Parts: sequence; C-alpha cells; structure tokens
Amino acid sequence: MSNEVPTQHPCHAYRSLMERHRNVGRLAAIAEIISRDFLTAMPEGAYMNRLDQISYLHKRIHNDIVCGDAQRELEEAQDHVEAHGGLWDNWDRANLQGMVDIFRSHSIQTPETMEESARIANEGRRLHREVLKKGDWSAGVPHLKRVVDFTRKMAEKKAKWRGSATLYEALVQDYSPGLDLKTIWKWFNQLDRELLQMLPLVMERQSQRSKIVEMTGSFDPKAQMWLNRALIEMLGFDFDRGSLHETSHSPVEGGTPDDTRLVIKTADSSNFLDSLKSALHEGGHGLYTQGLPAKGEWAYQPVAQDLGTMMHESQALFVEMILGRTPEFFKFLAPRLEGLFHTIRDPSLTAENLFRIKTKVAPTLNRRKADEVTYFFHIFLRFQIECDLIEGKIEVEDIPAYWTEWMHNKLGIMPQNHAEGVLQDVHWFVGKFGYFQSYTLGHMVAAQIFEKMRTDIPQIFEKIERGDFRQVQYWLHKNIYSKGSLMPADALLKDVTGYKPSPDFLISHLENRYLSD
Repeated sequence: MSNEVPTQHPCHAYRSLMERHRNVGRLAAIAEIISRDFLTAMPEGAYMNRLDQISYLHKRIHNDIVCGDAQRELEEAQDHVEAHGGLWDNWDRANLQGMVDIFRSHSIQTPETMEESARIANEGRRLHREVLKKGDWSAGVPHLKRVVDFTRKMAEKKAKWRGSATLYEALVQDYSPGLDLKTIWKWFNQLDRELLQMLPLVMERQSQRSKIVEMTGSFDPKAQMWLNRALIEMLGFDFDRGSLHETSHSPVEGGTPDDTRLVIKTADSSNFLDSLKSALHEGGHGLYTQGLPAKGEWAYQPVAQDLGTMMHESQALFVEMILGRTPEFFKFLAPRLEGLFHTIRDPSLTAENLFRIKTKVAPTLNRRKADEVTYFFHIFLRFQIECDLIEGKIEVEDIPAYWTEWMHNKLGIMPQNHAEGVLQDVHWFVGKFGYFQSYTLGHMVAAQIFEKMRTDIPQIFEKIERGDFRQVQYWLHKNIYSKGSLMPADALLKDVTGYKPSPDFLISHLENRYLSD
C-alpha cells in the first residue's frame, strides 16, 4: 500500500494536516530508532552527540506541530465537519480529533521545554544505570530534584489546560487519557482491600504443597535469546518488521509498526525465566505496535496510534502474566528445554515445577520479580509516592524513608539497600511521572480481555498447550490492534467485552488461578 496522503478527501485543510502529521511521524520514528540505538549499539563516545540529536528532533517535532498554518487548518477542518458531516467517516473524525488533541498539548509548551524534556529523559536513563549499579541514591538526588521541579512546572500548565483536579491528575492523563484520579483511587483502594485479604489465603494454600525444586543449572545466554525469539515469533511477532536486543539499561520497547525494536535485560545464565519474562512482556508491547493500522493513508496519523499506556501495558501483561503463566504454557515449553539447555530429566524443568515457580506468591522487594498477587502493591506504592511528590507533600529526599516504612507496613519486608528499593525503576529518572498506574490498569484490562477471549475461543487452553497462538493473535488483532485510536479505551473495552474497565475482572482472575481447585 502507498504511504501517500489520499487526495480524495474533500477538505483541503484536512489533507494538509494529514501531510503535516505524516512528516511529524517520520521525524518521531527517527527519534524512536536512535533512542533504541542509544540503549543497545551506540558507542559511549557518541553519548553527547546522540543526546543533542534526540533533543533537537523533539524540538523540531514540536515546532512542526504548532507552527505556520496548523491552527487555521484545524479550525477550517472542524468547520468542514460541522457543515458537511456526511462526508466524514468515523476514522477521519477520530483522526481530526487526535490532531486537535496533539496541537493543544504542544501549544501550551515552548520548543525549549520539549527539548529539555527529551534531554532529561536520556540523561536520566544513563545516570540511572550508573547509580543502580553502585546503589548510590545520593548521586541521583540532584538529577531527580531537577526532574521533579521541571515536571511540576509542566504539570501546572497541563492542569490549567485540562481542568484537572490536581497537578498529578494532569500527569496521569498524559498516559491514561480519559481517566480521572478519583476513579483510579477508587479502583486501587478496592484492589488494596481485596488483595490484602487474598494474600494470606494464597500463601497458606501454597505452603501445604510439596516444595518447589529450585533451578541450579547453567543456562547459556545465547540459547536463552534463541528461546525468547522463537516464542515471541510463535506469538505472532514479525521479525521482518522488528528485532530483539539486550541491554544493560532497563528493558523497553519502541520503534514503529515496520521497525519495532524490543530491548530486554541481558540474560542471566543462572535463571532463564527472568529473560523469558522480559521477552514476553516486551514482546506483548511489540505485537500491539506491529498490529496498529499504520498503513497506507493512515501511516503516522493520530488515529493509527495506540490508546495510551493502559492499553499498551494490557497487551504486555496479557502475554507475560496471563497467557505466559498458564499451566498449559509450561506444558508446551518444558519438553523443549532439555535439548535447548543440554539437560536430562532435570526435576526443576518439569512443566509442573516451572508453573509453580512462576506462580509462587510471596512478598518481594523487586517489582519486576513480583508475583501476580503482590505486583499491585509495588505499583500502589509508587503511585502514592508520585502523588505526594508532585503535590509537594514530600520532597525527593523523603522518598527512601517513605518507601521503607510503606513496604514494612504493607508487606512486612524492608529493603536493605537503595538498589532493592528506590533505585530499582528508571521511570522517575526519565521524567515518567504519571506512568506507574498503567501497569495495574493494564493488568485489569488484560484479565478483562482474557475472560472474553476464553468465551470466544472455547479451546484456548488446548491451543496454548500445542503452541498454537494463531486464534489468540487473530482475536487481538481484530478487536484491539486494528482499531488504533478509533475510539477511547473505555469505549473500546465496552464494545469488545460488554463492560468498561473494572478491577473485578482482575480479582476474579487471581481467585481462579490461585485459590480455586
């Protein structure tokens, strides 16, 4: 299909806007790719040059969105919709609304602000790697104070524009558009209450089972990467349009539908499950990216973009936590491991043992290694810290004490050093305040999607056990990926599942997996 803007639409201003967004999208794609290269192949000596390149591109993108005739064209296109509504289909209407939203979000910022935001993010990613390695919180404090000050100033502008109830709500809506803080607090308080009641029941139930056989073998990192690649390819990831890389930074996905870059943490030879988890998670992101309708006339258009981080994380967590922790997944995986890792009858690699390792529930300090039941509490902690930090109730220096006290009171565990606590995540170092709730919202949506999928694909578990994921991918592509941003996330979920987002589906999923016979 051609990537040219169609000439048949009767509104000249709209055609001009589509061309503008196509060019902006090309620049954004370049910025995405060199940002992924920043994490993988870039030589250290190129750091300052690359930082300057990325910052400039973000400044240029901002200028192209708000400069010239953009506002006049938007007004003309909106007038055209009003006067000739019958000539506009749902996709064009949604695309125009996306253009309006993008323009408004950029028009409240200056080019220098956008440049500084990009610079902070990439400086922070590099700094985080160093302070995490050393466990040196104090070395990160000056940067974090700079980020928080910058973020508060941006939040003030966004809150005024959006009419948000608080500064933090304005940031949350960057990542979870359409959701207000009151609703998220209501959902989180429900999850907090019900999962705290569920946790001891699950742990007591698991304590009565035979002991898990811990893995003691050595797992060749190259073989791990082969396994990771093979599995996400079976799930539908197209390696003709994407790639898989390792990094000493934090894992991340990015790129475009035709050049999707998955970056996972460097494999640990003592535990292949960590690398596999990372690959499944980032692979879920990549499948969503590749499935977006960014072809032909919709290439680089707002309507062809994803629905925000709640939906993106739902796709990652669906693959990693929902599908990738079923007993059937490990029944498929286990027989293939002995040849891959050159072992014979290793009791730790049986399907039952692997499933029990991946579904063992116990409080842990590390978010990425948390089980499904306690994962929420890691997100709730960070969500509460962010809320208090952005609203000025605490300062950066207060975070470690807040963190330690909260973990002790909620889960009965305490970090022994900063690497186990406040330094483990990169998000704050790169300025992603308002992102963390997306993980729990995504987990909720993943459970909701799976409930509907089980009805629509009655033999789904048998198919997973055979390694046949074709119907799963067809369902996701038809119902989620191909819709792009045609409608808001809550409306899409209502259309697909019959319900708007709700924590009830996640609670039901966890009860079925961890408390049912």
